Amino acid sequence: MKAATGLAITGVLLATLTACGDGDDKKADPTPPVQQCVGKDTPGSTHILQSGPGPLPGGGRAVVTESHLDRTPPTVGISLLGTDPGESTAADVSVGTTITVKGAKYSVVEICAGRVQLVKA
Repeated sequence: MKAATGLAITGVLLATLTACGDGDDKKADPTPPVQQCVGKDTPGSTHILQSGPGPLPGGGRAVVTESHLDRTPPTVGISLLGTDPGESTAADVSVGTTITVKGAKYSVVEICAGRVQLVKA
């Protein structure tokens, strides 16, 4: 009788373990991961953040408004602010884009989620 009870318990345990699986039943996600940054930061570049307007070396300010690294090409929305109140322009930029603020030209060298790096052109 003890042997029969032991076999029954063993059978229940095996059935439970088999039903639960080994947790390795993950299906492959067909969506590639979104890159955190695109391009390459350059020494001496100006970092513009999403947290608030940052000054540009040639005058004016800029702030990141939104990031779209899942698009082709990846883009970042920025607001370019002049030195005069109410003077602003919105732009969607990607790596290689050139923008002009207060007569100074800047090239986008890297974009990331929440920031963009500009170098004076």
